[in-house]
Parts: sequence; C-alpha cells; structure tokens
Amino acid sequence: MRSSRLLAASLLALLAAGFALANNLDKLRRELARSNDPIDRAKATAKLGDELVKQISDRYKAGAYTEGEQLLDEYLKAVRAAHRGLQQTGRDANRKPAGFKQLEIHLRKSARDLERIARHAPADSRETVAKAQSEVDAIHSELLQALLQGNVKPESDI
Repeated sequence: MRSSRLLAASLLALLAAGFALANNLDKLRRELARSNDPIDRAKATAKLGDELVKQISDRYKAGAYTEGEQLLDEYLKAVRAAHRGLQQTGRDANRKPAGFKQLEIHLRKSARDLERIARHAPADSRETVAKAQSEVDAIHSELLQALLQGNVKPESDI
C-alpha cells in the first residue's frame, strides 16, 4: 500500500516536472517570436537554445530519437536565423558585442553538449547529431572571429 502511494507520488512529480519544462519551452518560443530586433532575437535564441539542448539530451537518454531529432532541427533553424540576423545588421561585433557575445557563449557550451549527446547516441542517430554539432562549431567560429577581429565576411554561407 505504502509503496503504491510512493510510486503514484513519484509519477505525479515526474509528470509535473515534464509539464513545467514544456511550459518553459513554450514561453521561450513565444519570447523569440515576439523579438523583432536581431540583437534581441540572438539573446532569446541563446535562452531557447539552452532549453532545447536540455530537451534534446533528455529525449536521447529516454530513447525518443525521433523527438530528439525534431528538437535538434528546431534548434538548428533558430541558431541559423539568429546568426543570419546578426550578420545582416552590419554591426561591428568587436565594438558592439551585444547579441554576438550571448550567442557565441551559448554555442560554445552547446557544441560540447551536442558532442556528448552524439557519443552516447545509437549509431543510426549519431551522424545527425554530429552534423549538427559540426554546424554549431562553424557558426561559433565565425562569431568568435567577428568578436575578436570585428565583422568579417563569413567563410561559409551557413
């Protein structure tokens, strides 16, 4: 009797935690959608990206690889859009780093997280995560170069 109550309480706590995470993800998606300024969008993308990478990791750990890949696709689209938006501003990232810096810091951390996820993913999903990590690394390198040397023409059109 006692163990069934404990089990029920544990399941309820897990459901509540899952609902809170989904709520937070929706809140961050709305925040990104409301942002019109490329600098604000980059900052919002960094926040959303942190949550998406956590969710991707959770999905892969749970064996829900299809859901994980869908979230990974959403994540990459958001990062590409934020990067493109920052490039289109024409701002010198060295002199005015707002947005550039937040996205660069986020991408540095996310690249490590994606590498860890790829290492533990099954062989058929590993390549997808590794490609995403490679793209995140490339965008991170461009941002870092812009922050250290000022805006330069991107090496690739990612």
